[in-house]
Amino acid sequence: MAALDSDDEILQDFLVEAEEILEGLNEQLVELETQPEDSELLNAIFRGFHTIKGGAGFLSLDAMVGLCHKCEDLFNILRQGDKVVDAEMMDTFLKVLDILNSMFDETKSGVFPTEADPAVLNQLANYLNADAPVAEPEPTPEPEVASPAASDSDDITDDEFEALLNQLHGDGAPGVEDTEKSAEVSTPEPAAPIKSDNDDITEEEFEALLDELQGKQPADKEPAPVAKSPEPEVKAEPEPAPAPIAKPAVTKPEPAAKPAAAAKPAETTVRVDTSRLDDIMNMVGELVLVRNRISTLETALEDEEMAKAVNNLAVVVGDLQTAVMKTRMQPIKKVFGRFPRVVRDLARSLKKDINLELRGEDTDLDKNLVEALADPLVHLVRNAVDHGVEMPDVREAAGKARQGQVILGAAQEGDHILLTISDDGAGMDADILRSKAVEKGMMDEESASRLTDSECYALIFAPGFSMKAEISDISGRGVGMDVVKTSISKLNGVIEIKSEVGVGTTLSIKVPLTLAIMPTLMVMLGDQIFAFPLVSVNEIFHLDLEKTNIVDGQQTIMVRNKTLPLFYLRKWLASSFNDMGNPPVEHVVIVNVGTQRVGFVVDQLIGQEEVVIKPLGALLQGTKGLAGATITGDGRISLILDFPELMATYAHRGY
Repeated sequence: MAALDSDDEILQDFLVEAEEILEGLNEQLVELETQPEDSELLNAIFRGFHTIKGGAGFLSLDAMVGLCHKCEDLFNILRQGDKVVDAEMMDTFLKVLDILNSMFDETKSGVFPTEADPAVLNQLANYLNADAPVAEPEPTPEPEVASPAASDSDDITDDEFEALLNQLHGDGAPGVEDTEKSAEVSTPEPAAPIKSDNDDITEEEFEALLDELQGKQPADKEPAPVAKSPEPEVKAEPEPAPAPIAKPAVTKPEPAAKPAAAAKPAETTVRVDTSRLDDIMNMVGELVLVRNRISTLETALEDEEMAKAVNNLAVVVGDLQTAVMKTRMQPIKKVFGRFPRVVRDLARSLKKDINLELRGEDTDLDKNLVEALADPLVHLVRNAVDHGVEMPDVREAAGKARQGQVILGAAQEGDHILLTISDDGAGMDADILRSKAVEKGMMDEESASRLTDSECYALIFAPGFSMKAEISDISGRGVGMDVVKTSISKLNGVIEIKSEVGVGTTLSIKVPLTLAIMPTLMVMLGDQIFAFPLVSVNEIFHLDLEKTNIVDGQQTIMVRNKTLPLFYLRKWLASSFNDMGNPPVEHVVIVNVGTQRVGFVVDQLIGQEEVVIKPLGALLQGTKGLAGATITGDGRISLILDFPELMATYAHRGY
C-alpha cells in the first residue's frame, strides 16, 4: 500500500487530535475500572473512539477504523447499562489502546497502520455477540427511540439522523416510507410545518424533531394523529397548536444567531511549530543578554534619564520573556496521564492493591522538561509500587489498610517546579542500607557508621545498589535509580529523600521552570568568571580555615552540625585554565549535587544573573564539568558548571 502524504494538512490535524484523545483514553480507561457505571466516563470514552474512527475513516486508515468501530459498539452497550466493565474486559480495552498507539505511531511515520491482533478483535466480537445476538439492527429510528436505554442519552445514530432529514424533506428513501406508514403518533411531521418549496429548516423545527426522537413531547402540545397533508391544515386553521409554534419559525429570528456564529472559538488559537517557538525563545535570550549589557553600561554612566530608560527596558524585556516562556509551557498532566495505567498494570502483576492519587496536574513547565521528566518519573513510580508498598496481607498484619497509596504531585515554587512521589509503604531502614553498602564493598564499616540517615537513603541512587533480594523484570537489577539521578542532574535538578520505617517514603525533585534561561550565581576563579546554576546553590559563607578537618583523607567543614566535603575549584580547573593565583579572601558555596551537599571554595562572589546557555566552542567542546557558556553583563564569557559531571570527574582527587 502507498505511503501516506506527510505534508497533508488534514493528516497533521488528525495526528494532533488523535494523540490528545489517546492520552485521555489512557487515563479514562483506568479510572473507569474503579467507576464502571460512571455515565460521563462511558460517554467520554465512547466519543473518543468515535472521533478517532471518523478521522481515520476520512484518511482511509481501515485497520484503525475497524478496531475503533468495535470498541464504539461495545461502549454503546456499556453506556446503555446492558453490561458492566470488569477486570478481564479492561485488560482487553488496554490491549486495544496499546494497538491504537502502535497504529498511531505507524501513521505518524507515514505508513498505513497494520491490522490489529485477531485475538483482540475476536475478544471484542465475543463481548458484542454476548450482548447483541442480532447481527445488525434495522436502520429505522422509531424502535430505538421507544427503548428505555436510548432515552438515557441525547446522542442519535447516523442512520436516525439521515432518516429524520429524509422525512423532513419528504424524500422517499428506502425503508423510510414503510416506517412512516407504520409509525404511531411519535412521527415527526406535526412538530413543525414543512415547506415543500424550501429545503431549509429553522432551529425550532430541528429541536422539535430531536425532542420527539428522544421520546419527549412539548408540555403545551398534545400528540396529534398523522395528517397526510399537514401544510394546508396549518394554513387554513389558525386555532390548532402547531400554528403558534410555526409563527416564530416563519418570522425567522436567525439574525440573532448570526453574531453567535461569528464568534468562532477555534479561531482564538493558532497551531505553531515548536521549532519556531525555539527560534523566538533564542531571540528573547539574546535580548536578555543585551539588556544585561545595557544595565551594566548604565551603572557606569550614572545618568538619571538613562537609568529610567534602562529600567523601562528591563520591565518590557522581562514581560516579553515571561510571555514567550508561557508559549512553551505544557501542563505536567501530559506526563502524569500515563501513570494510572503504569500503576494499574504493575500492581496487577505483583498482586498488590494500590491507589494512585495525582495532584497538581495543571502545573505548567517547559515542554522540553515535560519530555525529559517522563522516564525518570516512570522509574520512581514503579519503584514506589514494587519496593515501597507492601503486599495486602503484610499491610493488614501491620495494622494498615490492604490498599496502598501512591501520591504523585507537582507544584510551582517561584522559578522552580517541585515534584513529589510519596507512598505509605514500609519505608527505608537506614541501618539496613548501611549494612548493604558495606556488604557491596562501597565503603568500610567506619565510613558507613558516619553516614546520616539522608545519606543512607541516597545510597539507592548509587550504581549497582539494589535492596531487592530476588531479581525480576520489574526491578532489582541495580539499574534505573542511578539513571534517574543522572537524568535529574542533567536538568539542573536536585533530589531529596525522606523516609520512615513503617510509615512510607517521599522523594522530592526540584527542577527549573525552563531550560532556556537560567538563573545563576556568578563567581570568580582567578580572572575567569564561572556560573553556578542557582537551583543547585544552597547557601554561601566566608571560609574559616581553622574550622576545616581531614576525614578519610578528605578535607571537610562542619555546617549546622553536618560534615560536608570541601573542594577547591581553582585546583580542579587549573589544568584547563590559566593559573589563577591565591586570592587573600575565599568564600564557600554550598551546592546540592543530586542527593549530596558539597562545599566549593571560590575566590570572589559577583552576584545573581539570568543567563542564556550557549554551546561550548570547538576548543572546549567535551570538557568535563562544563554545561555551556554565556555572555555576562560586562560582555565577558562565563562558563556554566555541570556539578554532577564535575564531581564524577574530579572528586576522587580529594582536594
